[in-house]
Amino acid sequence: MEQIESIQQFGTYLVNKYGASPQETCWVVAVNTQMKILDVAVIAVGTLDYVPIHPRDVFRRLISVNAYGFMLVHNHPSGQLKPSLADQQVWGQLTLCSGLMKIHFLDFMIIGPCGYHSYRTKTKWPKITVERLLDIWTKSTHL
Repeated sequence: MEQIESIQQFGTYLVNKYGASPQETCWVVAVNTQMKILDVAVIAVGTLDYVPIHPRDVFRRLISVNAYGFMLVHNHPSGQLKPSLADQQVWGQLTLCSGLMKIHFLDFMIIGPCGYHSYRTKTKWPKITVERLLDIWTKSTHL
């Protein structure tokens, strides 16, 4: 795939390509302003039910390819597409970091053998303001 035309098209592509992976893995998909894919990279490999995702690994890759935006994708080998508490925490951290870095966080997708969950379409995606960044920061650092 060279260019992303829609969330549905991208989700189906990801399920077909990575959905059957036997252990949790996280990929970052870097895009330019025209939604052309610049890079797809594995940034973390985990176990059967957990993958450690750190913002520095995500943004190191994005900066190196001069990305305009990105989608973060990880799989749930169980097929359960509901976001876990860890997924929600990572989403919050990356939302905060993308606002500060000015690299657009376009979607966070969870894939499995039979489908995908797109945060962009299934979750209320916040508009990033200074107040929202402070709110996310406060919750993620437990201040």
